[in-house]
Amino acid sequence: MLRPATRQDSKWISAIQNESGLPQWEPNSTSWVFEQKAFAIWQMAGDECELLSIAVERAEQGKGLAKMLMEYCHRELAELGAKRFFLEVRENNIAAISLYGRIGYEKIGERSGYYADGEKAVVMKR
Repeated sequence: MLRPATRQDSKWISAIQNESGLPQWEPNSTSWVFEQKAFAIWQMAGDECELLSIAVERAEQGKGLAKMLMEYCHRELAELGAKRFFLEVRENNIAAISLYGRIGYEKIGERSGYYADGEKAVVMKR
């Protein structure tokens, strides 16, 4: 079941972020979870939204949860007034870049040295 994230979700979200090597982001009013298997944390400013973090538990990957969660979030955020969506993704995360492309994102730029390990980020917009 998809639902808004709550403070009670912070612990397992943090665990998935640690396991995936993601930065730590706290759930906020524009965050959703799916059965403690996947989450997406967004930041909204005016009519723009930025995906801060999305992850699926390793055992649940490859089942379409990220795509389902992204599509759900787009609908919910659009109801809140979002018109444009942005994200950064590691340039070597081919699976994520492919997923984002399939759901309407286009590459609009790059950020050299964006990640702590020096890897470049691909900037995408929908």
